[in-house]
Amino acid sequence: MYASLNTRQTNIDRSSNPSCLYLIFAISCVTFLFDTMTAVEEAQFWQAIGILIKNYHALNKKIFEVVITQVKKHQDGRLCESSTEELSMTLKEVPNKRTCTGFTIGFKLLPKKLADNILGTGTVDFEKGLYECQFASDSIEDFSVRLLEGQFQLESKSNPNWLEFVLRPKLLSWSQSKQDEAKVKSLGLVNVEKYNDLYKELKQRHSQRLLEHWKTAQESTDPLKFIYEDLAIAAYLMVLWSQTQSEPNAFADLGCGNGLLVHVLNAEGYKGYGYDIRKRKLWSLYPPETQKSLIEKAVEPNNFRLDFPDVDWLIGNHSDELSPWLPVLAARLNINYFLLPCCPYELSGAKFRRRNTKISAYQDFFKYVTQVSHECGYEILQDRLKIPSTKRLALLGIKRKASKALEDLEYFVQEELRKYKTGDAEIKLREKEESVRNCTRVDKSIIDGLVLKIFKQILDSNEDKWSGRLPMRQIAQALTKEELSGIKSECGGIKTLLRNKHEVFEFCGGDLIGIKTPKPTAALPQSHLTIKKRSCFFKLHHPLGCPLEDAECSFIH
Repeated sequence: MYASLNTRQTNIDRSSNPSCLYLIFAISCVTFLFDTMTAVEEAQFWQAIGILIKNYHALNKKIFEVVITQVKKHQDGRLCESSTEELSMTLKEVPNKRTCTGFTIGFKLLPKKLADNILGTGTVDFEKGLYECQFASDSIEDFSVRLLEGQFQLESKSNPNWLEFVLRPKLLSWSQSKQDEAKVKSLGLVNVEKYNDLYKELKQRHSQRLLEHWKTAQESTDPLKFIYEDLAIAAYLMVLWSQTQSEPNAFADLGCGNGLLVHVLNAEGYKGYGYDIRKRKLWSLYPPETQKSLIEKAVEPNNFRLDFPDVDWLIGNHSDELSPWLPVLAARLNINYFLLPCCPYELSGAKFRRRNTKISAYQDFFKYVTQVSHECGYEILQDRLKIPSTKRLALLGIKRKASKALEDLEYFVQEELRKYKTGDAEIKLREKEESVRNCTRVDKSIIDGLVLKIFKQILDSNEDKWSGRLPMRQIAQALTKEELSGIKSECGGIKTLLRNKHEVFEFCGGDLIGIKTPKPTAALPQSHLTIKKRSCFFKLHHPLGCPLEDAECSFIH
């Protein structure tokens, strides 16, 4: 079925969901205008198909990755063995220079949850300007893409919405994109199929128990993000170690935080330890073997010594201030390392100072840590992990050049500390007691005074008798430096203060702050109730008092 812009094909009940129908109609109009204004050239068409062949998983959230298993080219009426490299090169060639009429591609789709992989076949036909994709599964729809009069013509049997609102925008984007050959390929150092199978096994074995630990410990962090991220990193390391024949005698995770990665690797039979300056609540919930492997100890770069001589791998998993030090510490010990850098810091422990403002702060820091690794004498490997984090680039140092003198490394470190230190020359990473920066330790009289002043300021804006609204900028400008100084160093600004006083203020979209209208307890979710623990702010300070009766209000009248 051709993917038409006709809204009747969306199979949406217009009487029950008019807003959704309007949205689809608007998207259709935009897509139609973009299609008619942007003619796709043949080279752009085949560029988009080349990306589609390797990236079908970008169109289907149930698929983890595409693995090409076989490539054959159509030449002189026969099918001849070929390769993914030849396929990629031919898709980029000028038409009259091609030596074949097309390709047949065999591939596997690796599902995120299903146990079995899904086989598929893709057919490239240069003469017809056509790519067809067929799957050996009823759960995924076959489709075809053709270049017709400078436009993408999309066909499938029964899935026009997916064609129009998922596939077409991607193809248009891919056809216009500039391909970056230097971009690090995701999971380029490991067998993707083995990784996906192991990751699914680890989730099945560990995720439910770890979720229960999170609930018991009453951790404030998002369990799904941390659990699935560390399970993915564990799967990656296990496959990498087995492929490179570099399995550790023992590993040490520096700045291990909640110890989750250490626990999973220990449970999977890998001997290793975790170091962190502070013990976490989750540590006591792990098995005794893991608890013995978690060491509450500061990692001080200039005098740090491992407690276990058999460690031959260092791990830095979002290790913050320790990230630039990890290659240095590994070089001093002459062992391997895996580093997933996150928040950027200097060797001194100060916030990272940009070296190159033409790229993002994250890219700049990653390039810097790579430079440090080269100074340490490592042959660097890079990879891009598939984890629920925006910081996915990993560095690996598996082999260090014996000719690289440690004296040169120490000179480099001292020069970096001299150039980028802040204050005295002492290396200061992290305090044992974590500072609280959410206004909860600011003097209560300062908070009460600021809240009341801002409340009256908004009320005087006279939008109506009860409430009012003001831009954040105008609120901040009305406060003195002395008034702001009491909270700025603790929470970074007035916004956190207003959020903490959510029973008084509300964020109204954009930059606007308003006074919140109290709701009766019956209308509030059970989790939002604060029953009779504090005096009602509006009863005390609003000229009209609280609009609720005593029995309705969750605060004391």
